[in-house]
Amino acid sequence: MTSQLLAVFYLNDMDHYIKETLKIQYYVRYQDDFLLFHPSKEYLKYCLHEIQNFLKKEKLELNRKTRLYKDTNNFVFLGRNSKGKYARYRNLKRKIKYRRKLYENKEIELHSLVSTYISYKQLNKKFIPARKEK
Repeated sequence: MTSQLLAVFYLNDMDHYIKETLKIQYYVRYQDDFLLFHPSKEYLKYCLHEIQNFLKKEKLELNRKTRLYKDTNNFVFLGRNSKGKYARYRNLKRKIKYRRKLYENKEIELHSLVSTYISYKQLNKKFIPARKEK
């Protein structure tokens, strides 16, 4: 609940900036995820730069997943692809292997690795087979 309130509080000004100053007609935001639609890729690059500057003043920043996509590309928003299905573009085994490597290098704790494994196991059981009991 707190993150929802903070998203409304911190990003309300950004909403107005995008709609009124940058003149983006098609804009969607849910909490801290947002999409901008415009026919010009160059203008979207400009908007991205301006939004980064705007957020810097608020002591916020965009995460590393920020991208520009063509409308024909399959992009993920709120965990769903453009057809409304849950996105399965991530290779779960690769992500778990990466988290295990972080644990072995003592960059994360064991409980974090176990939480990741349990979450992914619940998300998609066919990628990670259940252990067979002997």
